[in-house]
Amino acid sequence: MKLTLVRDDETRLTRRRLLAVAAGTAGGLTIAAGSVGYRIGTHDSGGASTDAGSASATTTPTSTASTTTETSGSGAGRFRSRPDLQPPPVQVTHLFGSDRSPEPDSNATSPQQTGTTSAPQLAPYYFLTPKAYTPSAPINYQVGPMIIEPTGHVVWFQPSAQPIQKRAMDLRVQTYRGQPVLTWYEGKSANGYGKGTAKIVDSHYTTVATIKAVGGLKVDLHEFRITSRDTALITAYRTSTTDLTAIRGLRRGTIVSGVVQEIDIATGRLIFSWDSLDHVSPEMTYKKASADPTTQLDYFHINSIDEIDEHTLLISSRNTCAVYKIDKRTGKIIWQLGGKKSDFEHQVGTRFYYQHSASMVGVDEVLLFDNGGSPAMEPQSRALRLKINTDAHTVTMVRSLTHPAKLLSVTMGNVNQLTNGHYVVGWGSEPYFSEYAADGSLLLDAKMPNNIQSYRAFGADWIGNPTDKPALAVGTNAAGGATVYISWNGATRVATWRVRAGGTKAGLKHHATAARQGFETAVAVNSTGPYFQALAVDKNGHELGRSEIVKATV
Repeated sequence: MKLTLVRDDETRLTRRRLLAVAAGTAGGLTIAAGSVGYRIGTHDSGGASTDAGSASATTTPTSTASTTTETSGSGAGRFRSRPDLQPPPVQVTHLFGSDRSPEPDSNATSPQQTGTTSAPQLAPYYFLTPKAYTPSAPINYQVGPMIIEPTGHVVWFQPSAQPIQKRAMDLRVQTYRGQPVLTWYEGKSANGYGKGTAKIVDSHYTTVATIKAVGGLKVDLHEFRITSRDTALITAYRTSTTDLTAIRGLRRGTIVSGVVQEIDIATGRLIFSWDSLDHVSPEMTYKKASADPTTQLDYFHINSIDEIDEHTLLISSRNTCAVYKIDKRTGKIIWQLGGKKSDFEHQVGTRFYYQHSASMVGVDEVLLFDNGGSPAMEPQSRALRLKINTDAHTVTMVRSLTHPAKLLSVTMGNVNQLTNGHYVVGWGSEPYFSEYAADGSLLLDAKMPNNIQSYRAFGADWIGNPTDKPALAVGTNAAGGATVYISWNGATRVATWRVRAGGTKAGLKHHATAARQGFETAVAVNSTGPYFQALAVDKNGHELGRSEIVKATV
């Protein structure tokens, strides 16, 4: 029997490029800054956009499974086998320096012709939490935590049942009790911060812990870190009153401070707490105080925590434009980088504004996402790697990463470094994320639909073993047989699908084997069944799971 996988010409071209990359070659097409394949997201665009008539209309849909599934242009990615899942499509617009246009430059060297440059190893998966930029505007997609491949194909998606009440943010891989887990924030988000809980799920996507803040506070969306001691570092916000006359505010003005709590995950016991108002004066803020007694001044806006060691933290404050090294034993600030009273002399290009996602690299370098916007202080956002000299009190530039479209992200965003030295950058309020080589060259760039954004983006490996069964749907094909659509949400070890068919449930026989193609694989089978079943098989030929036996209805 001849097996047929349905693809159109564009997806054949995309597949050939990806195969060439996997074989260790690199494309010869390059994208100049701000040119082909890029478009800045429209924040108030309302529904989904196909970017018709814009530069991004040249990007290629990333589906390689079927022309009827996992499409990424207009409309949601819809799957025959899982019609309940409608994740936002992701377009890979740039890959290893190659333009992903459906009409490449005929004079450019093809990937098959170069064969001299070894392809860098991209992150195995990317971790996103897509949501609507403007919550009141309609979108054609569900939102929630999502894992995708470098091809843009979905691996796992969990739609939020109540997008506003249970909004997911900050999906990433961490370690808990010696095992890799997925973590994210879940709850409300309004006025730039959250009120919810922190969630931990295992490789079966089963919840193993839910962390709550202590002392009447709620877990904030900005940070949730698991330490090597199996404790949780979380951000929270506290409202109080204080004298704001020094910054032209009220004598009893309402102020919002940033709080760090360390909580024992197993017991919920509070281990450590730090409040910005005890250590950083409201005079350090770049926000203006109001004479309106009903207005709260979010003077600090804590948005990241990095544990340097058991006794030392690195804390980022958006609204003081500063990063602080904190001694947990005393709560005192060891040094301040940036802001109105930086402890360092900043060399050219090292000033940052309204930053996010600050972390230490080694003992003397800081990695952070420099928004530079809202209000605009810089022409574009950057991911910065800075070297600090605590003896000379200087800070110098190590690396600056920018987007080809010169994106200026007014909120959110992050940068994280992978074990191979690569950087993954989430562009916050703009619907992009990117991966860069250690030398700063762009390896991959991807875009979600307009009005869709992800607070952060991470790259990591992950092994998912869902407890449910593979999903299967059956349709007819032009040859008179059946087309079987198969998926298994969250399963990362599936290499091939084996399809069984027969006239009775007890009489099923093997009819086809097909390599997994994205989230959903469409397999043409020369049988009318009417009973069908799919078997998931790993790369070593071991069976991982079986779908239910499904009877074709047409």
